[in-house]
Amino acid sequence: MIAIVAIALVLLAVRIAMPFAIQRYVNRVLDRSEAYNGSIGNVDVALWRGAYVIDDVKIEKRNGKVPVPFFSAPQVDLSVLWRQLFHGKFVGEVYFESPDLNVVAGRSSGAVRQTGADTDWRKTVEDLFPLRIDHVAVRDGHLHYRDLGSDPQVDVHLDQLMVDAYDLTNRPEKGQVARAYASAVPMGQGRLELQSSFDPFAKPPSFDLDMSVRGVRLVLLNDFFRAYGHFDVQKGSFSVYSELRARNGRFDGYVKPFFSEVEVLDYAEEHKAQSFFASVWEAIVGTGAQALKNHSDENQATRIPISGTVESPRIGFWSALGNALRNAYIQSLVPQLENSIPGPQ
Repeated sequence: MIAIVAIALVLLAVRIAMPFAIQRYVNRVLDRSEAYNGSIGNVDVALWRGAYVIDDVKIEKRNGKVPVPFFSAPQVDLSVLWRQLFHGKFVGEVYFESPDLNVVAGRSSGAVRQTGADTDWRKTVEDLFPLRIDHVAVRDGHLHYRDLGSDPQVDVHLDQLMVDAYDLTNRPEKGQVARAYASAVPMGQGRLELQSSFDPFAKPPSFDLDMSVRGVRLVLLNDFFRAYGHFDVQKGSFSVYSELRARNGRFDGYVKPFFSEVEVLDYAEEHKAQSFFASVWEAIVGTGAQALKNHSDENQATRIPISGTVESPRIGFWSALGNALRNAYIQSLVPQLENSIPGPQ
């Protein structure tokens, strides 16, 4: 009886100490990167399902010059998939609740940039969760592209991001093919859908990707247009369809954008609020948009072929211009995926 009580007390002490030990270990792992430092809050251990839940995850650029964290999430759940044990697999699942990812561009100095590309996050995930990862899920996530050095500052974002990725792994496996499906709401309106198959460890990257974005109001992107194009729009919407395939260092595909009911310059309202030259430039942009409009469906559209390598990509400018003219005056492009590039398997 004394031995049983002693064992029970030891197990109880281990159970009490486990969340604190895991918290210290996770904080050490997140702090190993030279470019980023990380921290977490409380840890809850659920032994009955082989899981631990981390609260208040935050990863930030070390130099302190970027005002938003690279990654944050109120909760991350890492657990064992017990049902897979019946199939002879000891694998796990990672679940992100409302994560926020900020990709930041800016002036030429790297001090105001954070892309995450300078750190091998696969090693971090392996240290935190050494099992083969079968499923990664994201619910109600947010993805931001920010330019802090532009005028005005740019914040293009995806909201209500939902991701399900399957057959991932922490270690290279021959013939490994992972699958990912994602959906989101761009700029609070419209719909993005994406599906992809890829090799998580391929160098150079190997993947197939299909993506569509539909029904986004252009006025929501006016900060982007002002910063990079020095104009804004008064009305209109856009959709875009894309297929891309990468193999052995080469990639091929296309991007097919559609613009509908675009109005760039409202002279009656804007001529007093901006300079004469700004109004002239917007008139030129608007005239170009009207010249490329298909008068049967009121769309401006083109097909932009993309090919080459990561080091030397090629974008078919003349093909894009020819396709825009063809859409306007000969035959309108169809707003959908073409299935002309071998898609995700």
